[in-house]
Amino acid sequence: MAKKVFLETRSEPILFTLIGISSHIKDFQLSYHLHKTLGLEFVKKDDFNGCSFSFFHDEDSFNSYYLLGNRGQESILLPELKQTDFLLLVEGPFKKAQKDHLLDKVKGIQLVLTAFEVRFQTIKNYESMLTDLELHLMNILKEEKIKYSPIKK
Repeated sequence: MAKKVFLETRSEPILFTLIGISSHIKDFQLSYHLHKTLGLEFVKKDDFNGCSFSFFHDEDSFNSYYLLGNRGQESILLPELKQTDFLLLVEGPFKKAQKDHLLDKVKGIQLVLTAFEVRFQTIKNYESMLTDLELHLMNILKEEKIKYSPIKK
């Protein structure tokens, strides 16, 4: 009798770390405190699905940091995390020691109530969220692209 093999196509993305942050401050205030504490210089970009969106790329460690507001004016980005105010998504190689250090520093910010790692298995459609985020960032970068014009002598 032939064996049936079932492949699971859904797996946890290895190069992503998601941290949930609960705080009553505004996104620009959290961005300021993250810069002051960790040196992450976030730049505010166009809103993502009605929620605030800031971006920072660390060229030394090859990591990209996305600071997302979980609550918009009309929607919640991740309904599974209703009590979470912000999401810090780290893209790139991120070791456990780095993650623990980041969590400790974020929890140490006086106006942050709590910070915790979010397992991707708890989010129903994390693949579509990551795809939408990538498309959103591509559109932003395309709009910001500086056109090359040769220098005339």
